Amino acid sequence: TINFEFGLKLLICCILIVSVTPKCCVETTNRFPLEILMKVSKYEVQTSHGICAIDALVLHARDKRYCATPKLQRFLQTLLKLKMRHGLKNTASAV
Repeated sequence: TINFEFGLKLLICCILIVSVTPKCCVETTNRFPLEILMKVSKYEVQTSHGICAIDALVLHARDKRYCATPKLQRFLQTLLKLKMRHGLKNTASAV
């Protein structure tokens, strides 16, 4: 029973570590095809002051995440405002 209890505790610890581990960007890019940028529905700012090592923008496009340089933030703000204002869908075909 000691081995079973130890194994159970180890399994619980592993599950907790995996569920709490953040998904950090480890590198960024400033080049994205317009097709991907038009699919972005939101973005998050990742800072190096927290758990993650670098500053980045985490772009959410459908079910995918992309890591962009923070320099794209103003462009993304403008793009998302235009998409909302003109009712554009999150696809490149709406361009």
